[in-house]
Amino acid sequence: MAAVLAVLQLGACGGAQASGCTRSGGRPHPEIGGQLLYTCYARPAVSGGLYLLDVATGSVRPLTSDRSWNWGGAWSPDGSQIALESTREGRSDLYVMDVSDGRVRRLSNGAGFNESPRWSPDGSWISFISSRSGVRGPYGAAGFHRDIYLMRPDGTDLRRLTSLSGFDGDATWSPDGSRIAFASDRGGAFDLFTMTSDGRDQHQLTHHDSSRGYGAFPSWSPDGSELVFNATNPPGDSAAASIYKMPASGGEATRVTRGYDFHPDWSRNGSWIAFLGARQGHTQLFAVRPDGSDLTQLTFEPGDKDIPRWRPG
Repeated sequence: MAAVLAVLQLGACGGAQASGCTRSGGRPHPEIGGQLLYTCYARPAVSGGLYLLDVATGSVRPLTSDRSWNWGGAWSPDGSQIALESTREGRSDLYVMDVSDGRVRRLSNGAGFNESPRWSPDGSWISFISSRSGVRGPYGAAGFHRDIYLMRPDGTDLRRLTSLSGFDGDATWSPDGSRIAFASDRGGAFDLFTMTSDGRDQHQLTHHDSSRGYGAFPSWSPDGSELVFNATNPPGDSAAASIYKMPASGGEATRVTRGYDFHPDWSRNGSWIAFLGARQGHTQLFAVRPDGSDLTQLTFEPGDKDIPRWRPG
């Protein structure tokens, strides 16, 4: 898990546009369809940007072209805007970009790192994680500190939802906007939790210890009944990191993939789960049915992919 979190922290570093990420990274998959927003970066250079894959045709369009990090994009409910984190003004802050014309406006300029934005289903809030509050106790398993916050899409009305010394993050909204699923290391290892959208009723879903893996990066099914996430070595399973699903209220986890897989995102029609697979030296985008069938590789270029998000609609 520490290695994954180290990759996520690259969003705080500057660099040139990813030279290993091109417009020819996909292949046509009309049977899947839809569009996927993702981050691509080239190793060993510290560089990256946001790209849009049309899954049906395989065409890829770069959405950012400046020499800063642009990372962790998340769609507005109508698919017209993207909330993202960027270092374009010298530090890790949050922005909103119009997809049609590329115009960008800044949302945050506070202390600390501001990362991982996610739009609420009704468009009235953006959740994000930040270190702006500082650390009052020992670090957790992540080795760094983040809390979960809300703000309006214009950057106003800041509200803090969690208040711990370790890491609370990977926040994602339920389809009806009533609850937020997230990962936390408050128990010594990363586990999944849910809470109400105002931070109350925090309920633990998975239970690991530091020697028995983790659960992270949750995504809700369209009907809100299940969560898909990635985990390593849940009870009774000695596999490496793979994709699992479980009832949103808690319960037994069911394996979806077998591989070194991360960052699942459930499609809006419920038919597919997009995820990252580190199976061939570079992380690539894949899609799979929720029952684990029809595993399909979507991208093939050498640049590393990260954080796929299905476009609404």
